[in-house]
Amino acid sequence: MSDKILGESTSVGRGGTSGTPSFVGPIRMGQREVKSCNYCYKRKVKCDKVFPCSRCISRGLGDLCEQQTVMVNGKIIGGGRLPSQKVPTLAQMVEENKALHRKINAQEKTIQNLMKKFGNEQDQDRDNDDDEVEGIEGRSGSTESQNQRDIGDTSSRYASLDRERDMGRASAGTMEYDGEPEQEEMVRMDYLKHLSQIYGIESKRCKENENLPQPYSSFTNNGIQSLEALLSTVPIGQSSQLVRYHCQTLHWIHTVFHEPTFLREHDEWIDSFNMGRPMVKSYDYYALYYAIIACSLYFMDESSAMLIGFNQEAVAVLPRFWFDTSVNCLQWGNFLLNPTMPNLQTICILPMIAHAFDASKYLGSLMHCALGSARDFDFHLATSATNPERFGGNIQTELVRRIWCCLAITDSLRPEAHHPFHLCLPTARTSPPANVDDYDLDDHKPVISRPLSQTTRVTHLIAMERLAALFRDFNHSFSTKTTINARFRCVQDHDARLQRLLDDIPDLKPREDETYFPINDSQNFDYRPWSRYLWLTALPPHRIMLYRWFLGKSYMDKRWARAREVCLEAARATLSARKKPVPILFQKNWHVSSYTVIAGMILALELTNGGHDPNERDHLKMEVLEVINFFRSLTDKNAIVNRGITLLENMVSEAESRSRNAATEVNGFSVTNQDGTIDQQPSDFSLDGFFLQGMMNNLDADLLNIFFQSDMNSS
Repeated sequence: MSDKILGESTSVGRGGTSGTPSFVGPIRMGQREVKSCNYCYKRKVKCDKVFPCSRCISRGLGDLCEQQTVMVNGKIIGGGRLPSQKVPTLAQMVEENKALHRKINAQEKTIQNLMKKFGNEQDQDRDNDDDEVEGIEGRSGSTESQNQRDIGDTSSRYASLDRERDMGRASAGTMEYDGEPEQEEMVRMDYLKHLSQIYGIESKRCKENENLPQPYSSFTNNGIQSLEALLSTVPIGQSSQLVRYHCQTLHWIHTVFHEPTFLREHDEWIDSFNMGRPMVKSYDYYALYYAIIACSLYFMDESSAMLIGFNQEAVAVLPRFWFDTSVNCLQWGNFLLNPTMPNLQTICILPMIAHAFDASKYLGSLMHCALGSARDFDFHLATSATNPERFGGNIQTELVRRIWCCLAITDSLRPEAHHPFHLCLPTARTSPPANVDDYDLDDHKPVISRPLSQTTRVTHLIAMERLAALFRDFNHSFSTKTTINARFRCVQDHDARLQRLLDDIPDLKPREDETYFPINDSQNFDYRPWSRYLWLTALPPHRIMLYRWFLGKSYMDKRWARAREVCLEAARATLSARKKPVPILFQKNWHVSSYTVIAGMILALELTNGGHDPNERDHLKMEVLEVINFFRSLTDKNAIVNRGITLLENMVSEAESRSRNAATEVNGFSVTNQDGTIDQQPSDFSLDGFFLQGMMNNLDADLLNIFFQSDMNSS
């Protein structure tokens, strides 16, 4: 395209009712029409090609959004405000109003800072002048001359300030911006300032950050940080290795960003550092970036981390620091008021490591907010018949489905969501993601999904969505049954479906005799053994989740003995899988630890309430103590492991106390006899969950929820 510039043209009714474009300023000659608006074209960002476009509306520039003017074959095309192809909605106008207010606040703050800066300089100059007057009284002529120069300098400074104030902006500095960030990015509402304190993680965060290595020790997560300040925390030398490690080793868990696109943008960003003109990214990009590298360093083997330049101290503290930085970038970017695709991608990735920093409860709230934001973006309507252009092409549409899938999985598989009376969201119409690798996606070719028997990097996510759908259906079906027998049949039916969940995905179906060593290197990482291990440790505990509502009854009513048998069988299967020698990498997923604790809890409940003879009780006690000792032997204990150790120790102490004292159990429902057996009394339907009636009055407060929702500061 030619860059030749024509002369300036006069205005022909800007925004007039006739629809005639207006041309103000130079007109370029080109070989084709530019359909993007001026703002998007100059900054090389995607434009939806309607005027005003959504990007200009969100930035508060709707009144300035017009098509790029270009002369093609002697004909002037574009320019001015064409008849609007899209009537702004009320939500868009509100968003534009918010953006304008943010811009005004940013400009006012800039003016105040400059006034304060030049005011201080003026005071300093005045003090210097007084000292000179006292010291060189004999040279009054030169002093008078100097004062005149100072006055002239001060006047010129204020004149410059007035010019900048009239322009509504300060000088941009030497940083190169990549299009999205502008001055208003520097001013953010700190309405979530104390949110982390509410969830009990602030004190630990501050304590750990005290030991940060350079250059991170000079950076604080307290208060809003500027976009330029975030540049100082980018590990430039290790960034490429960390990002590629995530793409090769961890991306299959979520697949919520397009790997080729992200790698290309990341490499261009890092190259800008090497050229001495680093691009300042937006807060949502930083949030996604720090979530990715935090996961990488957390899962990476320590020896591998040291090979790329980290020491032991950095390996210990940087994942938590980057996790906190990612969460803070979400807050600084006002993700609740201005949700973006990178925000949603970040919130899908952070749960991978939140458990390690005792922030699972906080991330649960973020996931719930993200689900609402995704629904506002119509992510729940991305059916197989949806035109891909609605979401920006084939690639973006697939990312939309994957993000919605991740959010729905998390909402459906949270421990509290396993409750049959959990608040159920309306069923979404979004189709499952296509079983296609990122490198096979193309905006110019139709997306053809592979059979599930041919595994891709997305297959595991699709299988997880099946599991979530099964429990959503169970919650609804269970709550609609009116008799206890119908509810028990509902549990059995869903248990049968659970055991057939992976029949058509043989590559991910657990194999009892599989060995997991040696692990392949990250350059050619095969995720399928890891996925099979996760399913091996996940399927039995989910059987417990189904039968848990009859476990308490089963100790007093033989009609539900099957629930007790299944729970014991699943608990021992989980512990057997957990004892398999596997790479440390496989053990770092949050559910591997939590499900092991659940298995130990089932055995401890059997020890307490099973009514066994002394030999059987001793055997059960040894099994529970084996779980506790196994957890204690772990070198890398996360918050869930520590919490599980305390809970299991308390349960064993309770069982020993009952056995030793041969005392009447709570509320007189069962009595320990001299021979060690327990007299059982009939039960009614209110005996749901793990505990016997009288010990808990609320289904939400059963043992599993106590384990997952205990006070963050106590673990």
